Amino acid sequence: MTSICVSAQVTISGKVDSSDSPVGLPGVNVTVKNENIGAMTDFDGNYSIEASSNNVTLVFSYIGFKTQEVIVGEDLTVNVTLVEDVSKLDEVVVVGYGTQSKRNITGAIASVDLDKANKNLPNTNVSQSLSTVAGVQFVGDGRPGQSGNILIRGQNSLSGDNNPLVVLDGIIFNGSLNDINPQDIATIDILKDASSAAIYGSRAANGVILVTSKKGTTSKPKVSVNLFSGLSESGNEIKLLSPERYVERRLDYRRATGQEANPNNIADYLTTTEAENYLNGRTTDLWDLIGQQGSINSVDLNISGRSDNVNYYLSSSFSDNKGLVFNDREKRSTFRANVDVRLADWIKAGVNTLFTRRDLSGEEASIRNAYRSSPLGTFFNEDGSPTQFPVPSEQAATNPLWEPSLTDNEDISNNLFSNFYTELNTNFLGGDITYRLNFSPNIRWNHEYNYIKKDPNVDFNNTSAVKFNRNDYDWLFENFVTYKKDIGEDHSFDVTLLYSRNHTEYESTTAGADQLSIDGLGVNNLGLGTIITNSSFAQNTEGVSYMGRLNYQFKNRYLFTLTARRDGSSVFSSNNKYATFPSGAFAWIISDEPFFQDNSTINLLKLRLSYGAVGNQAILPYQSLSLSDTERYVFGNGGSSSQGVVTSSLGNNNLKWETTYTANAALDFNMLNGRIGGTVEYYNSKTEDLLVRRSIPVTGGYSSILTNIGETNNRGIEILLNTVNVKTDKFEWTSNLNFSYNKNKIVSLFDTDLDNDGREDDSIANSWFIDKPINSFYDYAFDGIYQVGDTDIPEGSEAGFVRVKDLNGDGQITPADRTVVGSGNNPEYNIGLRNTFNYGNLSLSIFVNSLLGWEAPFNLINPLVPDRSLSQLDAGWWTPENQSNTRAGLTYSNPLNTNWYLSRDFFRIRDVALGYEFNQEMIDKLNMSSLRFSISVKNLYTITDWLGSDPENAVNSYSNQGDSNIFPMPRTVSLGINMGF
Repeated sequence: MTSICVSAQVTISGKVDSSDSPVGLPGVNVTVKNENIGAMTDFDGNYSIEASSNNVTLVFSYIGFKTQEVIVGEDLTVNVTLVEDVSKLDEVVVVGYGTQSKRNITGAIASVDLDKANKNLPNTNVSQSLSTVAGVQFVGDGRPGQSGNILIRGQNSLSGDNNPLVVLDGIIFNGSLNDINPQDIATIDILKDASSAAIYGSRAANGVILVTSKKGTTSKPKVSVNLFSGLSESGNEIKLLSPERYVERRLDYRRATGQEANPNNIADYLTTTEAENYLNGRTTDLWDLIGQQGSINSVDLNISGRSDNVNYYLSSSFSDNKGLVFNDREKRSTFRANVDVRLADWIKAGVNTLFTRRDLSGEEASIRNAYRSSPLGTFFNEDGSPTQFPVPSEQAATNPLWEPSLTDNEDISNNLFSNFYTELNTNFLGGDITYRLNFSPNIRWNHEYNYIKKDPNVDFNNTSAVKFNRNDYDWLFENFVTYKKDIGEDHSFDVTLLYSRNHTEYESTTAGADQLSIDGLGVNNLGLGTIITNSSFAQNTEGVSYMGRLNYQFKNRYLFTLTARRDGSSVFSSNNKYATFPSGAFAWIISDEPFFQDNSTINLLKLRLSYGAVGNQAILPYQSLSLSDTERYVFGNGGSSSQGVVTSSLGNNNLKWETTYTANAALDFNMLNGRIGGTVEYYNSKTEDLLVRRSIPVTGGYSSILTNIGETNNRGIEILLNTVNVKTDKFEWTSNLNFSYNKNKIVSLFDTDLDNDGREDDSIANSWFIDKPINSFYDYAFDGIYQVGDTDIPEGSEAGFVRVKDLNGDGQITPADRTVVGSGNNPEYNIGLRNTFNYGNLSLSIFVNSLLGWEAPFNLINPLVPDRSLSQLDAGWWTPENQSNTRAGLTYSNPLNTNWYLSRDFFRIRDVALGYEFNQEMIDKLNMSSLRFSISVKNLYTITDWLGSDPENAVNSYSNQGDSNIFPMPRTVSLGINMGF
């Protein structure tokens, strides 16, 4: 007889809520203990789960709440009220080589939740999410593939790198932030002070950005698809001369120079090409000529999950971003695999791997040539191909489409970044000890192939071909051990010790050929060139590091952190291969004191103090050595040439690291049960032993030497304020304000006083001035425009020329009247405000920001040879009939070689996003776990007095000849959909 037993399944259901949310908690994980069965609560907190019997234990877990276990029994309806877990509610923050509860942080660390930051926004660049962080300045031009510039708490180095260190999943990342898919990122933590960043020692002077990618979060495999598509237009374009203004400028110039200026004879004052187009009404808008429809399209797919022993996150993404200028485009593909496996209770292993391929192929239209080209030029031949010169007699302006139309460009970069790890943990002497071994290889390879084919409309051989290949290989090997122990109820500590080695290397080869004898083979036979050139380069570096960190907590409210890191690098001289960077921090949770217990208004009040040192290598490999170069020399008249080796630069065996010392004081607070919270922070940092190439007397055979000099200083205030302004059952309004002020200055340079005035000398040649910002502008102070009838016009000037101030009052304008007229690159004030409104399933987010207190030279205001066939910025000009006091006349020759300076201050509505989250009933009908639609606008509106394309990405324009960096900032409208299964 065969006995068959069938175990009856039972359905257990109920609702999960909390004391603060009696309406229900969505997204709570409900699992059957010791069984691979799980479910999740719906939007209203309801759940239903199948179990093998009623004699099971359900486990309820949710971020920010204590995990609860409930034995079911006979009643199959199980309702649970979760209790907040203070330690989890305080957030877990990545601090480098570990994590900490935000409550126990002693340093200056800011966090960004990328899920929230990117929820309804079409961000394809991680950097775009950093504008909401106090003390962090992100400047980007919005072009495809451009990662922008990030500055944390001002500029420290005079000539070295000021970019922050990027750490991806605990490993130093040498690629571009553009290689990272924002949809793969869970959080970004930014280490801003020396205490928190000291664990990264010699590379942390400019701050550290810790990027943590996503992991599996649910026991059931979760599939997410994120799609968005958008169109872009120019937020603002530089105003160029219209055909009418171009003609008006020619007439005004002729009048100013005493020539005939009869409006009826315009054709006589133009070139043959321009006259023909003028008489036939043929004109060209240069922005329309080089423009294209900007767009952005992205699809992201990821699969994730977890079990007791395995956690996985797999993703792929594809994006296609077209800029606003012809041929400006990036196509990017990324693939990620994060897998963690627990092999036993005491050991786990895993791998985090990222592969990115970025395609920036295509030669974009020349903005500089578009700026200069006459609107009355001829831009296309009869066969439809672009002309070489719009005005044949004016060869200072090439057709902006000529070279792009003839160029086959392939520009592709690849990045394969991995980290393999093994982690062991056990109990030791009453505490927990963890040992982790990381090995992280990073291979990057890229090439750019450029082929210019023959233009049949020109009478010379314009062909050329160039191949550039570069290969990088880095590896990082880390061993670190962490020991944690509690001693009684009042004492707890953890110690982290690290030993690591790192290696970087790269090699590149460039081969080129001009005037190819056969057209059509592209870059595939450089031997066909009449002129052949080639070059190659290689370098490598080695590094070793040791680090120790101690965190100690007394009574869970007095917190201490001590850190020391010692780094050695091959880039430095034999006398200073190593440097040590110590730091210390203290935090006091005042609100946990007994005398504060009766205060129901303030939930958290914490004081933080820290001081420490971090370093900056700031130089390239081999710069501390005496370097050689090759030269050719001809022996005798008519003799043959020979190649020799000569010393090209002088070494310095005493070169050492730039070191930044930072003091930080902060107050963290949380009030009214989370309705108001934030941080007020003050910092003061000084950077010493600045690495600068200093001029020396040439009598020794060398003109300069790389050395350590001087000191810079950055001090400032940061304020972060988060508020819940309104909260009802259906409506919530929250605000997030960040404000930062940074004062940057040079404290000391060469420690010389050659003029014996009792004050250290400035370095005018480098525009470095004591007690002034690093990026200062030294010039004559603008004082208006000389007008007709003025009696104090100096020799060399005339009415319509720029007037400057006689600062020393000697009655004449000399170089002694120059002064620091402004500073740029780093604004003094950075303000951002995000308001979020939630009503039912709808959410609206509005983010505005403003950068204030910075300038830039803008010499595009100066006239650009008004009697030639060249266009320019239309900012107006002085005439006897319209005597402006802010613009010069068309004959202005700039005799003092002074510059125009404009404020880069702006206020911008940066992001507006509207999202709709479908309710659980609709989602269940579609057999989905989540569904959200969104519409967003990026760079909606900007208020500024800046005359260029955009004040945020402006560069110093010292020339009136046009600029290659005046790309317009795109305004992008996007639609998105996010689906979960």
